[in-house]
Amino acid sequence: MFLSKMACKDFSYSRLLAFLLFLRFCLCQDEYMETTQSGPQSPPECGCRGDFGYRTYQGPPGPPGMPGNHGNNGNNGAPGVEGTKGDKGDKGDMGPRGERGNHGPKGEKGYPGIPPELQVAFMASMATHFSNQNSGIIFSSVETNVGNFFDVMTGRFGAPVNGVYFFTFNMMKHEDVEEVYVYLMHNGNTVFSLYSYESKGKADSSSNSAVLKLAKGDEVWLRMGNGALHGDHQRFSTFAGFLLFETK
Repeated sequence: MFLSKMACKDFSYSRLLAFLLFLRFCLCQDEYMETTQSGPQSPPECGCRGDFGYRTYQGPPGPPGMPGNHGNNGNNGAPGVEGTKGDKGDKGDMGPRGERGNHGPKGEKGYPGIPPELQVAFMASMATHFSNQNSGIIFSSVETNVGNFFDVMTGRFGAPVNGVYFFTFNMMKHEDVEEVYVYLMHNGNTVFSLYSYESKGKADSSSNSAVLKLAKGDEVWLRMGNGALHGDHQRFSTFAGFLLFETK
């Protein structure tokens, strides 16, 4: 490519030199014609080759050459220094609500609920004094009687199904007596006894509990032995029970 540029440049110089020689020749011819018309004169000295002229200004650049081949890729630079952590940006706006998810699989079958005949619980309390010895205790108030298996009139509980039941009794001795005996009865049989002793003019409390396996139709109640029970609006004497679970 370098040789091609030099050859083009020499060619331009040659053309320029030839043009200058031709121009000088024409000027000499004009001068000769003017001398001939004015009279005989000696011919001008135009036949000899003159000296080379001075080099003129550089001509315009030639057409661009063909692009060279692509150079090799440079080596990777060294890793830069880690910059400082920027400030925490502002909280963005809440995004749009997502699409409703797919319907989940059907869950496992739950445990069966408790049928009405197995929903058994009661609690009775004594708001007035009771002193009928050797008889079933009648409670003046019934706060809970789920299933209505506790007879308010007789003070007896009738088991609706075969199962295991829990019973509890709390009593307060009347201050007019020294001692009190109370018995938990199951179909006429004594299950446990409650005893309270304190001198007259003073009250005393006692309690007991039992877990009984009953058959359907069995009855449980409290029987008064001797003494008397205290009763008022504070309900110190109570009788309660409920079904723990059914049995076959």
